[in-house]
Amino acid sequence: MKLRIFSVASIKERTKRSLINLLKKRVISEYSEHLHAPASGRALLSYLVLPLLPPPALRDTTKFSNRGIAQEIPRVLNELGYIVDIVNYDNTSWLPKKHYDLFIGHAGINFKRLSNNLSPDAKRIYFSTGLYWKEGNLRQAQRLSDVASRRHCLFPPERFITFDEEDANESADLIICLGNQRVRDSYARFSRVININNAIFPIEFDRHETKDFDAGRKHFLYFSGRGNVHKGLDLLLESFVDTDLHLHICQHMQNEFIGLYKKELTEEPNIHVHGFVKMRSRQFEDLVLRCNWLVSATCAEGQPGAVLEGMAHGLIPMLTDAANIDVENLGIRMQSTKIEDIRSLIYHASQIDTESCRSMAKRCLKEARKTYSVENFRNSLRQAISQVSATNIVREDRREGRVEYD
Repeated sequence: MKLRIFSVASIKERTKRSLINLLKKRVISEYSEHLHAPASGRALLSYLVLPLLPPPALRDTTKFSNRGIAQEIPRVLNELGYIVDIVNYDNTSWLPKKHYDLFIGHAGINFKRLSNNLSPDAKRIYFSTGLYWKEGNLRQAQRLSDVASRRHCLFPPERFITFDEEDANESADLIICLGNQRVRDSYARFSRVININNAIFPIEFDRHETKDFDAGRKHFLYFSGRGNVHKGLDLLLESFVDTDLHLHICQHMQNEFIGLYKKELTEEPNIHVHGFVKMRSRQFEDLVLRCNWLVSATCAEGQPGAVLEGMAHGLIPMLTDAANIDVENLGIRMQSTKIEDIRSLIYHASQIDTESCRSMAKRCLKEARKTYSVENFRNSLRQAISQVSATNIVREDRREGRVEYD
C-alpha cells in the first residue's frame, strides 16, 4: 500500500478547513445585540455565521463584503424589532423548529428547503449579492468562450452559480440585490426588486496627500477577488503587453491561468504580479500611492468591494459597466472590452495631466466614502425590509397550501 505524505503546511490547511466547516454548522440563536426593547417579531437569517462568532470587539471591520454585510443584516433586523436566529446559507442539516415572521435567505442551495418549512404567513426575502443568476452565468460562459477562441485552450469555470435560484426568486415576497440600477434590471421578470449599494468600512487613510500623481499616471492597479477570466485579467494582460504602461496585479492566481499566461506574467517588464494583497495592509497602501488608476474588466458583479475600497483610497476607477458602479463623474467607463479598445483607453488615461488626476482622485475618494458608507447601507437595507414586513398580505400560493412542506 502506497503511503501519502503530507507537508506541515498541508496538514495545517486541512485542519483549518475542517475547523471552518465545523464552525459553519453553528446556529446563532436569538441574536439580540442591537435589540433595545422587547422583540416584536422573530426573523430567520440564512447567510453567514462565521463573521458573528467572535465577540463584537474582535469582529472584522476591514472587509465589508461579505463579512460586514453578515454583521449588518441582523443589526438592522434587531433595530426593526426582530430577535434573530442565524444559520449559514449552505447548512442543509438544520431545519427551523420555531415560528418566524420574516425569513431572509441567500443562494439557491437552501432557500426553498428552509422556506418550505416556514409558516405560510412568514414574509420571505431573497438577498442576492449580484446579478440574476442566469445572466451572470451566461456572461461568464461568454468570457470563457472568448478566451478559448483567442488562446485555443479550454479554461475551467470560475464563479458559476451551480445551485438553481429560480425557486428562490419566484417565491420571495421581495428580492434585495446588491448593485446599481443595472443589477435591478437583470431581475426585470420579477415584480418586487430593490437594489441597494454595497459599502466599505470607515477609512482613515490620508497618505494620498503626499502622492506623486505625475508618476502614477502610467501605473494601473488591478485589485480583485477570485476569478481571473471572470474579472477580465486575461483581457488586461493582453492589452498591456508591449506598452510602457504598468499593470500591478493583486489577485489569487489559478494554476490553469498561470499556465495559459505564463509569458505575460513572468517575462513582461511592465507586468507586476503581487499575488494576494491584504486590504488596508502597508503593501496595499504603497500600491495605492504608486498607481493613479484602478482597473477592472469584470463581466458580472453586484458591486465589487475591492473596487470600492480602492476608490475610497483615492484610486480613479476605470471599469466596465458590469462592475455596476456608477462612475460617470468619478472615473472612466470601459465601454468596450476589445483588446485594442482597452489599450487605447489606458493610453488615453496615462495622458491625462497631473492636476486633473489629483482632482479626480480627491473627488472619487470623497464621493466613495460618502455614497458607500455603512450608514447608507444600513438605512437602505432597513427601508427595503420595512416595505415587506409592514404588509399583511399572504401570497395566494401559500394561502391555498400549494407550498410543499418537507
